[in-house]
Amino acid sequence: MHERLNHPASSSAADPERAPSPDIPLLSAQSGIYYAHQLAPRSTVLNTADLVEIDGPLDADLFAAALRRAVAEAETLAVRVSERDGVPVQRVVPAEPVVHRLESTGAEAEAWMRQDLARPVDLAADGALMTQALFRIGEERHFWYQRVHHIAVDAYALSLVGQRVAELYRALAAGEPLPEGRFAPLSELTGQEATYLAGEEYTADRAFWTARMAGASVSVPRRSPAPGDASQGGPLHLVADLPAAALDRLRSSQVARS
Repeated sequence: MHERLNHPASSSAADPERAPSPDIPLLSAQSGIYYAHQLAPRSTVLNTADLVEIDGPLDADLFAAALRRAVAEAETLAVRVSERDGVPVQRVVPAEPVVHRLESTGAEAEAWMRQDLARPVDLAADGALMTQALFRIGEERHFWYQRVHHIAVDAYALSLVGQRVAELYRALAAGEPLPEGRFAPLSELTGQEATYLAGEEYTADRAFWTARMAGASVSVPRRSPAPGDASQGGPLHLVADLPAAALDRLRSSQVARS
């Protein structure tokens, strides 16, 4: 997912009736994930998920509307990955985003999420890369769950979706115009990478790291499934309180990078 920090993109959500895009090459990082997926297509280790606990009053209809719009604005959430002549490619296939709305207990919601996390993903199937769900746990308590395959997002990208949903929800609740979005087209990001790979900067970077890592070796030890592996019954998430000073350092680091 590509966010323009200083130059807003169109605020219009993708038209679900729009034709699929032409084939778009995978990014370098996506290629690695794609081939890892092919080695174990039934594995769920490449599922990336997030759970947001919402305590307090919530207009669930407005939240679902904000969520559907945010998802529609992010092209990477609508990709289908397949092969053309033995080469992996992706296409943006616009569709009306599905938001599951469920009334449940906390335990029932957790069981539902575990089942979704444990479901293998077909990268070429419609709607397979992503699940979006809003659980009503109590009178003023909700869980927002999203699961996306790692070929489409990473944890940072999920946080961008969360920020955009919050931004849109605030505007909808206040009856204000929707703020401009910043999710750029996927083709813009792949084009930037193609320019980099064909330029002198990449040549210099490659020479530097080739020299730097000369003689280095890598070993990958065998290990047991991670505690958070949903298929092993581990926790779906961990909750921890960070000191205010640590949060300030994280915010400062994010501002410096942007």
